[in-house]
Formats: sequence, C-alpha cells, structure tokens
Amino acid sequence: MIGVFLAVDGYTAFMTTNPTINCTFIIRSQAEYSPASQTLSVRLMLEMPATGQHRGFVDLEALLTALRIELVETHRQIIPSE
Repeated sequence: MIGVFLAVDGYTAFMTTNPTINCTFIIRSQAEYSPASQTLSVRLMLEMPATGQHRGFVDLEALLTALRIELVETHRQIIPSE
C-alpha cells in the first residue's frame, strides 16, 4: 500500500492506494503436418503486447520457462525484494 495526499477544492485527504501492474501475455500455437515426411512440427509464440516483444519456440518446455521468467519479473516489479 502507498499513501498519497489528495487535494481537491480546498479539501485535503490522505488516501491509500494499492498499485497494480496489468500484464497481458499471448501464447500462440501452430501445428503443421507434413504428409510427405509424415511428421508434425509445432511452433509456439509468446507475445507481450505492451512492449511489442515476441519470442518463438519449437519446444513447449522452453516456452513455459520463458513465461515463468516473465511472470517472476512482473512479480518483482509489484513486490520488490528487500
């Protein structure tokens, strides 16, 4: 919680605010089947619209690791370590 003073039309009030950070993560997946080689390839993408950043993956575990890192960093921004 953060305390702030608010002054409106001669009135002053002390208010507490609870800052939040909203983050949107988009996960896209695409599966392609090749009849010639009878193989399935999967492409995964992690996008962060707020920053325009996007990363591609061919392995689900790598995508989940990257997502975990992003979520931990977001958590650190909201609740800084002491």
